[in-house]
Amino acid sequence: MTSQVQKAKSFRKLHVPSEPLILFNIWDPGSAKAVGDAGAKALATSSWAVSESNGYTDGEHTPLSFVMENLRRIVEATDLPVTVDLESGTETHPRRWRNDRSCLKGGAIGCNLEDSFPENGSLRKTAQQVDRIRQARQRADEANVPFFINARTDVFIQVSQKEHNGALVAQVLERAQPMQRQEQMAFSCRGWRIWP
Repeated sequence: MTSQVQKAKSFRKLHVPSEPLILFNIWDPGSAKAVGDAGAKALATSSWAVSESNGYTDGEHTPLSFVMENLRRIVEATDLPVTVDLESGTETHPRRWRNDRSCLKGGAIGCNLEDSFPENGSLRKTAQQVDRIRQARQRADEANVPFFINARTDVFIQVSQKEHNGALVAQVLERAQPMQRQEQMAFSCRGWRIWP
């Protein structure tokens, strides 16, 4: 079995400029095996798929203990690197953020952290999100795992797709800039509609 550190290093190598890494979402060991058998080089859980396929609703309504046990079962079922969707990972369930070490214990090599509040969808201040990423990085470094953090912004889902424009792109880029200094991370946005 490949070690967690080896998986994390191989995941990092998949991030090549001008060659986007496409991750297909999984929700359980069966979907992990199916996606892996189809040729995936890494796997990513989807909070929505994990929640909905198990009788919960997305938006941090799935018990953290269930999320972590599901992660552990997925990691045991595959030799591929697995990154876990932690959603916003904070205030609604404070334990979720303080226990991000659980991701490491569960075998994850990375996570997705959103910048919106689950209870109302509003965005955190950029400085607050940067601090959250810094804290997660510190805990991963303490565990000696080159943990990969995908910082997701929800700027584009604040308005309808008809309202997507250059000003929103500028806002995304402004939010991304302070995170460029962080190591072992990516920045992504959800809901972007490419306008004519």
